[in-house]
Amino acid sequence: MRRLRLQLLFLFTLAGVALPQTAVNKYTPSLRFSCVDTPFLSINVSAPHHDSFVNVELGLVDPKGRTAGANSADSIPRSRYGRIVEVPSHPDMSKAIAVEICDAIQGKYVISVSEHGNFDYRLTVAGDDGTGSDQGNESQPVNLRSDGDRLCQFSFNLRTAKGKVAIEWLDKGGHSLAVGKFPSCEVIPRT
Repeated sequence: MRRLRLQLLFLFTLAGVALPQTAVNKYTPSLRFSCVDTPFLSINVSAPHHDSFVNVELGLVDPKGRTAGANSADSIPRSRYGRIVEVPSHPDMSKAIAVEICDAIQGKYVISVSEHGNFDYRLTVAGDDGTGSDQGNESQPVNLRSDGDRLCQFSFNLRTAKGKVAIEWLDKGGHSLAVGKFPSCEVIPRT
């Protein structure tokens, strides 16, 4: 009986030690794997090597004015926000913080990135037309540098036509950036 109590105590001690470690690494697989046959949109931020979660929060406004992301009511249907792994079989090499949308609509989107600290990160907008063809995918990554505690805004247009996705970065005035040009942080005063 005493041996059974010691074994149970040992198991509870192990369980108590293991739980906090699991909570620290909490993430889910990308929504992409459950979004088939419909247009998919992912806006994510990652460390340059996708090996850690960066200290930012994301927000998104879609063409209809609906929101998703941090501090949002998540009014964009079939959207999800949080820490994800893009490749479930390699979670240590595919970490990101993302707003993901199944059935994404065409039009202008506005991204807000709330930075906390000084570090390099990558902002990526990726689209998939839902046909299962690699030709229907597009990804637009931008390498950025966080500069303390600031709120940045970025805009892009999403278009889908004839089995292809087009992602077009916009400047501060809402005009298309030239091919090969990437947006920079438009600093928004915090309220």
